[in-house]
Amino acid sequence: MKLISCYVSSFGKLKDFSYDFSQGLNTIKQDNGWGKSTLATFIKAMFYGISSSKRSVAENERIKYKPWNSTEKFGGFIEFEWGDKTFKLERFFGSKESEDTVRLFDVQTGKAFSNTENLGERIFAIDQDGFLSTTYFSQKDFQIKSNTSLTAKFNDVCEVQDSQAFDKALINLEEKAKTYKYRGDKGLISDTKREIVQIDEQICQTQKSLEAVNLLKDETQTLEGQVLKLKNESTILTDKIAKVGNAQALKVKKENYEWLLNEKNQLSNKIKQLDYQLNGNAVNQSEINDYILTNNKLLGINNNIKILQDDISALNQIHDNQEKKPANGKNIFLILAVLLGVVGIGLFFVDHLIAIISVVLALVSGCLFLVSKKKVNDNENLEFNLLLSNKEKELNNLLNLKTQLIDEIDGYIARFNVDVNQDRFSILNAINNIHLERENYLKSALNIEEKLNDYNQNDINEFNKTIDKNEDLDLLKQKLSIVQNEFSRNSNELANKKASLNYHEVIANSVVDLESKKSDLITQLSVYEEEYQTLLTTIKFLKQADENLKVKYRAPLQQSLNKYLSYIDQKSSAKIDIDLKLTVSEVDGVKDTDYYSKGYQNLFDICKRFALTDVLFTKEKPFLILDDPFTNLDDEKIKKALELIKKLSEEYQIIYLVCHESRRG
Repeated sequence: MKLISCYVSSFGKLKDFSYDFSQGLNTIKQDNGWGKSTLATFIKAMFYGISSSKRSVAENERIKYKPWNSTEKFGGFIEFEWGDKTFKLERFFGSKESEDTVRLFDVQTGKAFSNTENLGERIFAIDQDGFLSTTYFSQKDFQIKSNTSLTAKFNDVCEVQDSQAFDKALINLEEKAKTYKYRGDKGLISDTKREIVQIDEQICQTQKSLEAVNLLKDETQTLEGQVLKLKNESTILTDKIAKVGNAQALKVKKENYEWLLNEKNQLSNKIKQLDYQLNGNAVNQSEINDYILTNNKLLGINNNIKILQDDISALNQIHDNQEKKPANGKNIFLILAVLLGVVGIGLFFVDHLIAIISVVLALVSGCLFLVSKKKVNDNENLEFNLLLSNKEKELNNLLNLKTQLIDEIDGYIARFNVDVNQDRFSILNAINNIHLERENYLKSALNIEEKLNDYNQNDINEFNKTIDKNEDLDLLKQKLSIVQNEFSRNSNELANKKASLNYHEVIANSVVDLESKKSDLITQLSVYEEEYQTLLTTIKFLKQADENLKVKYRAPLQQSLNKYLSYIDQKSSAKIDIDLKLTVSEVDGVKDTDYYSKGYQNLFDICKRFALTDVLFTKEKPFLILDDPFTNLDDEKIKKALELIKKLSEEYQIIYLVCHESRRG
């Protein structure tokens, strides 16, 4: 069998990748992280599918190799020769196994095969674990996992039929034997023995229970008498407490009733006082607010009157000052007339004409002065009189409005019997407070009246009865508490005694059933021990037969193993037992492989795998996948390992994946 080509549509970090395989050694050298292990897993997955049962990403191949941020299926195809025919195997994987698809074609005829179940096992005649233990070499795992599939393959080589039935029979027998006797003192035999011991303990307990029954009956009778006595005492004390409590409750009720009556009278007197102050007038909150606003308006008017009075006084003062002081415009004509007159008199003796002209001009200026003065005085008097008249008229209006508002407020206040020796605002607030206080007292009085209505005539009659004060209620309650605690303690003890009595009576009555059950268990134990011995004998003979069978394939396996070891070290030879355990023969004796270095152990395991492949695949040689298995080897051992691979490639097709040139070969 050999691989021809493969195409990876998408698988892990590989996308749109193809490769053509040749006969013999196919070396694929790529850097770390390229996807060499991914390619090896892809080839395995084409035949066996991928595992998805593990939770961790590292072990769950479906999660590990599914492309990120994609819901599309991933996979590809591979072409291979098998039995002189060429096949094309397509397989794509979804998010879960039910979404996987697989198709197998005959390349020459194009025919598709309908049965694609367990293709890997049908082609290689071995399951996936067997494949991973033979033809698939991983750098992480060199160990061969011996399983039923390998045993079946050996048996097939040795021409032994129905090996799987043998393995299943052996497993069933061993599992059946475990049900009788298992590690840690478990199984039917141990369980039955423990049950017999438990029954013996129960039978012993029944004897003690018989003795306890008589004692418990006497104790129960004594406790029942004590409980009855305490119950009667509790009833008497409870009745007495009820009577004393009712009397004291009646006293409290009477005191509360009398307090309510007194409170009602006090409220009535207070309401009468407030009614006197209100003088029978109903007070409206809105009306009070209006009068308060009117009073505020009156205060504003008083302020404005004061301002107007000050303005009028100021105007009169200014007018008086203006009368005494000449105007600036009139003085010019007066000064000019005087000057011209002086000039005319002075020039009279020099030039009569000029003197006459000056005197005439002086007379004209004097006339202008008199006319101007009269005109200015008339204008000023007119403006003053108009302004003063407006101010006085506005003042009179305000004084009239003030009188009107005072009459309104004082008229309202006069309706009430309140102290008027205050400002109007305080009086209005006092009236409002009296009104609000009366409303609150009325509500309180109504509430008191409702509480008084709760008392009927029978209650009032009961208040006049004499209350018995001879008994101390607290002392009675203290006595009752002591009696009740004692009653509770004795009742609990009685209940426990009765429960214990019932328990021991049941145990004492079960002795016959226990003896019968013990006899049955002894018989059953004898049967179990006999059946267990029969199973052990059968398993012994089956294993002996299995070992005899494995001896048949041990010789060819050891021969092939030593052939590959000779390529590495001609001085060493090895022996392999039927459990595939390897020992190496040296000059100084036989040694287990654990005594050798990790590198040598890897070489031994590689040779063992190659030998196992030789023995198992006799009809058609499979391809081998080597996923960089020599990372633990030093230069000398790598050289020998590469020579071994080249020698092996003469018989097998090898896909050798490597990341370093020193291991390329």
